Amino acid sequence: MKIRSAVTVACCAALLIATGPLIALDPGKTLVLTAAEPQYASKLCWAAADVLAVNQFYPVCPTSLSPTATSGLFPTSQALEAGYQAWFYSAKHPDPGTFAGFLSDCEGTSTDNIQGLICNVWGNPVLHGLTFKWGKDFVGKNGLHDPDGLDWATMTQEIDAGRPVLFVWNYASNGTDQDSPVGNHELVVIGYSVDDTGTQQLQIWDPWTFPEPPPVNVPACGPASGVQATQEHNRQIPFSSYRIPIDDMGVPVTAVHDQDQWGLALAVAPEAPVLTIDGGPPPLPTPPPWIKPPQPSSGARQQLSFARALSMATPESRKLDLRVSGAAARSLGVPFPIVGLGFVQLLGAANDPTRLLAGTTSAILFPVESQGKVVDAFLMLFMDGRWQRGGYANVEITRRLVDVRATQAARRHLPLESFYMVSVPGEVAFFAAYGKGKNAILIPVSTDRSIGAVAGVAMPAEKQLTDLIHGIRVDLQRDRDRRGGKVVRPVG
Repeated sequence: MKIRSAVTVACCAALLIATGPLIALDPGKTLVLTAAEPQYASKLCWAAADVLAVNQFYPVCPTSLSPTATSGLFPTSQALEAGYQAWFYSAKHPDPGTFAGFLSDCEGTSTDNIQGLICNVWGNPVLHGLTFKWGKDFVGKNGLHDPDGLDWATMTQEIDAGRPVLFVWNYASNGTDQDSPVGNHELVVIGYSVDDTGTQQLQIWDPWTFPEPPPVNVPACGPASGVQATQEHNRQIPFSSYRIPIDDMGVPVTAVHDQDQWGLALAVAPEAPVLTIDGGPPPLPTPPPWIKPPQPSSGARQQLSFARALSMATPESRKLDLRVSGAAARSLGVPFPIVGLGFVQLLGAANDPTRLLAGTTSAILFPVESQGKVVDAFLMLFMDGRWQRGGYANVEITRRLVDVRATQAARRHLPLESFYMVSVPGEVAFFAAYGKGKNAILIPVSTDRSIGAVAGVAMPAEKQLTDLIHGIRVDLQRDRDRRGGKVVRPVG
């Protein structure tokens, strides 16, 4: 089977989203997607982005598929991408004959599945069967490299030509090595428009979050059976937020535009990078240098008590126009103060992680509801001494938070206002929570066995955060071993 070689790109996001009854001044264009999927496990946003991009050009699965095939290019799947990566790093010179076993694990047809530690690993979209350009190669109108990514003219040309654009966001609070993909997020631009205020907008595909319950069977070609990609993965953001993002679910984020992948095109022989398992392990191509983006100029945001934050931010949130032309009336739901955490904070508090749950915040998540359902969400951030709207709020995660909060509030006889959110986007880990310190209880919104989380099942914060910290350490060590040339053997 022709398999993609690995490159050092990363995987997950923060956007500045505007709310209001927007009407398109220029309807622009949105691609009709052939393989838009949520990521099937917590660390596979890179694989979901790869599948979307490659299968846009190779939309039809072959009638027969063999993991040792060498002829023909065909669509990929998250199982194939994860299986190849696991096989590639299983030995210094992996035996082609062992690839089928790794693929079976990721397909869920053997003793493991795509949720396991063999397959659910941070990685890189490598876009086999396609040629592409790196963001580092983009030159603006002034003839110079633009560190803030593609300009509007180039971005719209890409979409008009039917080419999605992949881009990467990095959480500075994770403190990961410069060339590490661990804890980052991969997104895909799939459309553009200009609204009635003249604001340039992008349509993006956000692979967050993985299905609940997570799939265990994923074929080597095509999507997992029974998994539906909800509309919440298809989001509109201002073009300015692609260029310079701010915050993602309560955690500051920056863009690594040198790692943008654009100018996608079918690879035509003899230029096609044909790499085969039965031909031996492919060499790693040289990626662009991984340069950590500059940190947000505002630095660490001031923390306020939940009560004070809500008393200040809620009146400002009520000034926003939530109407959408042609849609049913909308209203604000009960907000979640956010405790946003990165790897550095969690690892530094490993002896007592509950001390991070002190009841202070600088970000609040506001659900937007219509007819009893969550239809949108936004953040209020405390910046420059005042509360203002900004950042990116994932609607599917917000919906799950609202659901688990309602269930736990009824079960524990607690007011909805007593809940807050614990956000660790670098591990795609989001929790509804109540209580402080050692008395805090966390309720995961998604099942992730790598961090001991079961959706909707309440757990003492000390136990849940300890399991989360262990998962982070495992991820970081495996990544260091890979980049150091050490053999990374599967672990159960």
